[in-house]
Amino acid sequence: MKCIFCKNDSSNSKSVEHIISESLGNKTQILPKGVVCDICNHYFGNKIEKVVLEMPYFKSLRARIMIESKKGKIPAISGFTKNKDDVEIRFSQDKSNTIEVIYRDEKTLDTLLKHDEIYVPLIPEPPQNDLHLSKFIAKIAIEALAKRVSKAEDWQNDFVENEGLDELRNFARYGKGYSIWPYHVRRIYDEFQIKFDQKSNKILEKLNEHDFLFPDDVISNDEVYRIDNLYFVLAIMGIEYTINLTNAGLDRYLKWLSDNQNKSILQMEKNEFHSNLNL
Repeated sequence: MKCIFCKNDSSNSKSVEHIISESLGNKTQILPKGVVCDICNHYFGNKIEKVVLEMPYFKSLRARIMIESKKGKIPAISGFTKNKDDVEIRFSQDKSNTIEVIYRDEKTLDTLLKHDEIYVPLIPEPPQNDLHLSKFIAKIAIEALAKRVSKAEDWQNDFVENEGLDELRNFARYGKGYSIWPYHVRRIYDEFQIKFDQKSNKILEKLNEHDFLFPDDVISNDEVYRIDNLYFVLAIMGIEYTINLTNAGLDRYLKWLSDNQNKSILQMEKNEFHSNLNL
């Protein structure tokens, strides 16, 4: 068994890999032990995911949605008083909807007691051109594709040996080839998506979803298939992220959006969008 990123032996690896971070609500999209080796798993967790989750947008988002980290904590966020004094806001871990306000001096306390108001800046979108976010999306795209094809026999060896993914995997793991791998960001729905599920008799919240888009015909030559553009489309709390797995181009995706009235494939029925390869 080899790791899908570094291609080194991963037979003795002990950690499973969460395709999307647990701190963004993912509890089910997981790759088994060995698909991603312990060294790569540790790299992505500490050097990429941790950095992204601490970005002002994601930190604010996780606090707004009240998503716990894998250690069961909701991140603290920054705020300020009516007099513009900085404070830190911490949320209760016991689901009691109480908050703790950390202030620095008596002046700030006086303002809090006098006005009984706290202001929290709303950060509506993530950064557009960020190296760590680019590597974060690339990592998720490769792992999601691995999860999709894992039903095939001997899939992992074929996946590791697929040279068409080498540029993206080398960028995601080592930062090679590109200063940044382009990604497309836009909001496609509100971050609060709640519905009642009759089957489970529970109120469910949509935290994330993803799919793959093949905007062109798959070219076959002597039973060798070539895909010029394979896009991974991911939505996290209403923000859509799109990245090209086969090359760093977004032009074909932007044209596809224009041809389809800017509608996301995540909002379409499966037979509405053009896909020529069943994974």
